[in-house]
Amino acid sequence: MSYNLLKNTAIVGAMTLVSRVLGLVRDMVLARWFGADAAMDAFFVAFKIPNFMRRLFAEGAFSQAFVPIISEYREQRAQEEVQTLVNRVAGTLGGILLMLSIVGVLASPVLVVIFAPGFYYRDPVQFDLVVVAPLDLERFGALDAARRA
Repeated sequence: MSYNLLKNTAIVGAMTLVSRVLGLVRDMVLARWFGADAAMDAFFVAFKIPNFMRRLFAEGAFSQAFVPIISEYREQRAQEEVQTLVNRVAGTLGGILLMLSIVGVLASPVLVVIFAPGFYYRDPVQFDLVVVAPLDLERFGALDAARRA
């Protein structure tokens, strides 16, 4: 095993450990400042859904597929072709992300029932905090932007 591989593995491991410790500190600070109540639970569930989607679609899979292709393009093609590939991939991914975001917002009641069924069945207030409140914030933000324009 080469020294660089060992060094890079140690760096990734150390940064993962730092990330986990900082996540614990974040959760402790949030619990201390905001307490452990329905609103905090709703906050955590609201972030659980996009984090799950990120893990499902993004972590590692895209880079494992794209890095070899972009490396091959850089070796065998002109810089303009490489830039065209990057632009097309970025545009396609941006469009897919936009569509997934719209579907996620529209399907948020179903997603919340899947990820936190207790919110729907036991406490409708928490369900409304996760589903209705973000939609209201988006609507009011759009109305405010239109008013200021």
